[in-house]
Amino acid sequence: MTTTRTENDALIEALSDAQLAGELKPGGFYAFKHGDRVSTIDLLDRNLERPRRKKGTVVVKDAASFALYFKKHADEGSEVYVDIEAGRITAVLDAHEAEVDREFSMARWGEHRLILHLAPTTAWQAWKANDRNYFPQVTFAEFLEDNRADIRRPAAADMLEMAQHFQAHTKVTYASATVLASGDKRLIFTEETEAGAGAKQQIEVPSEFELALAPFDDSEPYAVKARFRYRIQGGALHMGYLLDNAEDVQKDAVKTVVDRLAEELGIQIMRGTPA
Repeated sequence: MTTTRTENDALIEALSDAQLAGELKPGGFYAFKHGDRVSTIDLLDRNLERPRRKKGTVVVKDAASFALYFKKHADEGSEVYVDIEAGRITAVLDAHEAEVDREFSMARWGEHRLILHLAPTTAWQAWKANDRNYFPQVTFAEFLEDNRADIRRPAAADMLEMAQHFQAHTKVTYASATVLASGDKRLIFTEETEAGAGAKQQIEVPSEFELALAPFDDSEPYAVKARFRYRIQGGALHMGYLLDNAEDVQKDAVKTVVDRLAEELGIQIMRGTPA
């Protein structure tokens, strides 16, 4: 009958024989001499045929990868948490199990984890980065032109026409703006010519526009309203926009992914952060 030799057995025997440990590899590989034989202890499991238990943290970028890994390694004791604000879902695959009685603890190490960091889309990052900022008219016009594919209303062609107007009329002086009955704004400006100041002109700017944006790669597009803002300083026009309820949209997108994973995996996902 073969008796399994544990690390504690080797330590006790070494101490009883007054033998000192010799470290063969930095970090936890020791040897003990007992007469004509040597016992070894590998504290880091590096020389075992396979690890004693699973551990490590796997980070994935989409819900499909999360579901695939979870199905392979999870058991009845696994736990899943979500941080809505951070867009992060964490599975503790070797979480503590329920205690069957007071004398038998089902504690586990909690060192095998799976994390899903929801990846923001390029469009979402672009519009969020410029939210509530003001830019010179040409810079703002270029941004609208580069991202017109995300604009749902007014028509992209109308927004492009407005952007091209701002790009073409650079040597102008803006004097004032009036609010129309529709809520849109009419900007009054005078363009400089070789003979001096030209006649006053005007351009209408919508009070708001609507975007179709997916916050994450795993999300469907949401309708996000943006309100135009402008400032006239020393005759120069600076423009920007304010996104309405962008944070709420982002949180809802996270919750949608959570609900989909919970249904697919047949689990409950707790809101919070694991210990």
